[in-house]
Amino acid sequence: MNRLNIVLFSLVAALLFSCKTEPDSTAIRKEVLNIHDKLMIDGEKVMKNKMKLDQILISGQVKLAQDSTLQKHKINDLITRLNAADEKMMDWMHFFKDDFKGKTEQEDLDYYKAEMVKIRAVEDGYIKVMRESDSLIKVYHVK
Repeated sequence: MNRLNIVLFSLVAALLFSCKTEPDSTAIRKEVLNIHDKLMIDGEKVMKNKMKLDQILISGQVKLAQDSTLQKHKINDLITRLNAADEKMMDWMHFFKDDFKGKTEQEDLDYYKAEMVKIRAVEDGYIKVMRESDSLIKVYHVK
């Protein structure tokens, strides 16, 4: 009886480890679209931050800073990077095929995995530039 239990346990363990738990293309597609939806909201904030930085430059608040040339350069750099982050999102959306149908499930899976990598890179860029612009906007007390 003891050997039978060991054999049964071994078979069950082998079956559990042989089962793949990798998500299918539909699940990955859904996650990609969820990230896209979140980034669309973040995109509004990116544009608002850009407008606030423009406001800082136009209002002359930078002149009050000790090194105004360096601050203007930093603000202009952030504006450029905010525009670039938004442009990357637009490029990704332009080339993304929401209705992609490969010849096999594996091709679908590979496509959506590749798109996941791309959209995560866009997300990382948004997060980084938003944090930097948020902190600079906070320094100038722009609401």
